[in-house]
Amino acid sequence: MEYVFYKKNIPILQFEEDEAHYITAIKKVFNVLHLPPHLFTDGKASAENEYGLCQKLEDFFYHRIIPYYRKGFREMLSELGIHSGEELAKKSFYLSLSDQYWVCPLDQVGKIWWDDINFFTNEYDSAIGLRLMSASGALNKNSSSYSPDTTTGGELPKRWVRRDGINYLEKAGTGTEQLEPVNEVLASEICRRLKISCVPYTLEIRGEDYFCLCPDIVDQSVEMVPLDSIYQDIPLKDGVKYDFSKLVERCNALGIPNAETDLLKIFLLDFIIANVDRHSYNISFLRNSDTLEWIGVAPVYDSGKSMFVNKLDFEIEASSSFRIGAKPFEETQAEQFKILPMERISHLVDFSPLNDIAKWYRSFLAPLRRLTDAKKTALVNALEERINEAKILLAQKQNEKQYSLKHDEPLYVGEYEVELEKNKGRKSKAKSTEIVFTSLVQDPRQTKELISQRLGISRATVTRALQRLCAEGRIRRVGSNKKGSWEILR
Repeated sequence: MEYVFYKKNIPILQFEEDEAHYITAIKKVFNVLHLPPHLFTDGKASAENEYGLCQKLEDFFYHRIIPYYRKGFREMLSELGIHSGEELAKKSFYLSLSDQYWVCPLDQVGKIWWDDINFFTNEYDSAIGLRLMSASGALNKNSSSYSPDTTTGGELPKRWVRRDGINYLEKAGTGTEQLEPVNEVLASEICRRLKISCVPYTLEIRGEDYFCLCPDIVDQSVEMVPLDSIYQDIPLKDGVKYDFSKLVERCNALGIPNAETDLLKIFLLDFIIANVDRHSYNISFLRNSDTLEWIGVAPVYDSGKSMFVNKLDFEIEASSSFRIGAKPFEETQAEQFKILPMERISHLVDFSPLNDIAKWYRSFLAPLRRLTDAKKTALVNALEERINEAKILLAQKQNEKQYSLKHDEPLYVGEYEVELEKNKGRKSKAKSTEIVFTSLVQDPRQTKELISQRLGISRATVTRALQRLCAEGRIRRVGSNKKGSWEILR
């Protein structure tokens, strides 16, 4: 079957698809200029590689549908008598509330128009969203499937709702604590105080369940382009990691304003809230869909997988930036902060508005019955610690930059961990182990005495940390005690 791919009323290309929804051919290209960025080649709109265009268009649609692993989705498809997410999305012409692209069957061209079907100005059905968000009654083959909910990616239960003419995305939490909606509100509050552009989230409690709502980021004249679409033909480091410098180069080549600065602010936020899931589809850029002019980095959104979701209170207390996961440039928050040029925003960040956020956070968590008092206390303490650590790290990065400019060599980075420990007023075993490990990464030839002197901790503490690191298989001694060195294993 053949279709025409549109942006609003602008035909972009005509393609052919088989019964399994695989795109088999690009039949015609009408407007290269308005290709979505996901179909670009080397950061430029091009239709020269027909095979590549087929593959990229297929990938574009794949990321547009509801993932099969979302809870209740397969059951709902069965109820509707629909065989796939692609088939469901076509019931709504692949329309979305994130951009203005859609698909029209070739035999319907000239009969269907953007103004009549788009979800920005026209009403839509709520049945699918309700079915996937709650234990509402089963649907049937006569149920309407005309809804933007058919093109909402991601794992979490979510749906679109319209209130007073405004489209809002509503998301639910998972597990016993349902902490994800709570974290969205915390992230938006931190952003508000730090002057980081963010989508405003509000929390709604219905019975014992938690939901968050945010207004749509875009409108009829603005499209949201995920980072994956910008980066998609740049090779990954080690096959899994993104390269920040290459991302910034691509953004600059496209003409995206303030990209580096605004992206670094997002990763500062992620460090503070211990966000483990800032992947390439929850960082986006905004573009004027009519003029094709880039507006900038999209406001922060989708920060729910943070603040130790599904972690117990004692696990939070033992957490470390060297163990907390990160994306998309490194595997841990400590490693990611280290490799990013965070010093470039140090003069833009004023932490003073966060001085009383612990009080706000404690009050915000107080009525949430799904969280134990111990978990609430651990979360508040962790937030304070992470803000303090971010301050020290950011100052350290700035000092490193200034020192290297003067002396053409890096400043010893173990100092920030020492300062961190002093500010926290305690030296836990886990933290001591990590600062010793960081010191060894910097200089594996150090003796126990030298580590003790540099970090300002006792020789006995250093000895215990080294023993623990050896037992964990992270280091081993090579050579004699006097002339040997430490080998870093992982």
